Amino acid sequence: MTIEKASIDDLEKVTTWIGTEEDCRTWAGPAVTFPIHTARLVKEISFLPENAFCCRSDADLLAFGQILSMADGRCHLARIITNPDFRGLGYGRQLCQALVDYAARIGNGVVSLNVYRANTRAKWLYKRLGFIEYAEHSDDRVVHMRNTFSLSFEYS
Repeated sequence: MTIEKASIDDLEKVTTWIGTEEDCRTWAGPAVTFPIHTARLVKEISFLPENAFCCRSDADLLAFGQILSMADGRCHLARIITNPDFRGLGYGRQLCQALVDYAARIGNGVVSLNVYRANTRAKWLYKRLGFIEYAEHSDDRVVHMRNTFSLSFEYS
């Protein structure tokens, strides 16, 4: 299993995992139009090879996610999704951990994400990864979570 930058072909495969408007909203939020068309999706999610990552085995695309740079310097995890054929096997967790580790280094040690309150499995995972709810940025439907990392620098 490897974590690497995602391509447009990977994004095209991810769209096959989203079969309903509800799946689309849960994965991408209200900004993505359903049914999904890859060319439009690239613009709607600001897809760039620099901000999109995937977890893959030799034969399969296992999970996908993005790291977005925010104006205040933090990194924001977005659109985390695991291939339905491989859910419950830990690939989503492995991708999230890799994204969190990378985002903490490039985002001033602060990583955020949003998750729908009803998405209990995702909330459980994010809590296990050390994220806590920021109530002032949450509402009845969406939980805003952050994790702050203490960065240590070594000088030679």
